Amino acid sequence: MNSRNLFRVINKLPFHFQRRYGYKVVKRPDPNTLKMPVPGTAPKLMEIIREKIKLNGPLTVAEYMHIVATNPTEGYYMKKEVIGEMGDFITSPEISQLFGEMVAIWFFSETQKMGPGKPLQIVELGPGKGTLMFDILRVLHRIGYKAQDLSLHLVEISETMQNIQASRLCISHRATDLKLPYNYEGETASGIKVYWYNDLKKVPNNFSWYIAHEFFDVLPVHKFEKTVNGWREILIDLDSADKLRYRISAEETKSVKTLIRPPLDAGDRTELEISARSLGIARQLAQRVDEYGGIALIADYGHEGEKGDTFRAFHKHKVVDPLETPGANDLTADVDFTQLRIAAAKSPGAENYAIVLGPVKQKDFLERSQAEIRLQVLTDNAKSEEDKEMLKSAYKMLVDPAKMGERFKFMAFFPSSMEQILEKYPPLGFSTPKP
Repeated sequence: MNSRNLFRVINKLPFHFQRRYGYKVVKRPDPNTLKMPVPGTAPKLMEIIREKIKLNGPLTVAEYMHIVATNPTEGYYMKKEVIGEMGDFITSPEISQLFGEMVAIWFFSETQKMGPGKPLQIVELGPGKGTLMFDILRVLHRIGYKAQDLSLHLVEISETMQNIQASRLCISHRATDLKLPYNYEGETASGIKVYWYNDLKKVPNNFSWYIAHEFFDVLPVHKFEKTVNGWREILIDLDSADKLRYRISAEETKSVKTLIRPPLDAGDRTELEISARSLGIARQLAQRVDEYGGIALIADYGHEGEKGDTFRAFHKHKVVDPLETPGANDLTADVDFTQLRIAAAKSPGAENYAIVLGPVKQKDFLERSQAEIRLQVLTDNAKSEEDKEMLKSAYKMLVDPAKMGERFKFMAFFPSSMEQILEKYPPLGFSTPKP
């Protein structure tokens, strides 16, 4: 049949056999009017995860951690207050005001080697309940910083935690226009401007103090195991009863090919945990510090490459199965400080990089920063013997090797231009002070 006859046949077809094109104007939803589902009406996190596995196959541990932490309605950090005695874990700033005060003194002392340090941005990644920042501001007020000298920039993805932080730090606060880089803003009682962001990339590039306290430990990690066939990734799948279980990939995954590179796989290691997000953020901090000035301080529990399997969950301060009741437990993995060092330090072709110091144990950092002197001042001013004992007990928890003293570590990033200055004046906390 030639083309002319074919067109004749088509034109004789009944209407519904012929394709007609129509265009309809669709009104896009207004983001300002969109609302999250009412609590209890959204699918449970386990249902979401099961359906995702059935549709797309096994999840990486990193994908699982991301879903559990950040799901808009059922995510762990999205729906409840999780820090403190009534939560699943407690942090050093919640234990004693001394911790935040020593961090503030450390930043101020090191900044004097660079200049006046004003105007100043303080950037905190994952600010928790705002307690650390609250204690830092108290110290800065005492040493002469005014509202016009500084601004606060908080990186927080959870609206629940954001509201807790705003209530702690601000006398007034409000949501902002979606066109702005920050999604929330406020002012402290003394007039300091406070801004909230969902991504470090949106924070202005200025001279800054960057603080990441117990931030990196919750970032998603990929888990790997070395087999007779080489490195393979640990995945999360469903068993015959529809329960979550671990399995090992049969072939090299994309993560194996892109993340496992020397020197991360050096030595006789048979297990690895690598957080691509942690490496990326460490690199960002290094570039910001080097190009725009400032200092970054990381404090977290972790190791220097000697551990391989640290992925676990906490519920009410006890270790539980990470695959049970997703969304109800805090998922975490020890920070590999060696990996952060590799990401932040100079690499071939790098234009911006940091001088990386540490990690040092929390016990050593606090003692070298002369925290015991501050403890003595606090106990001397305590109103009762009971208050004195509480202060001493809290400090002991921070420095006791059997508690937080050795498990938690500190690492600092300085601009590469500071090399000679730091050799002459070693950073407080990372070196033993001279008598």
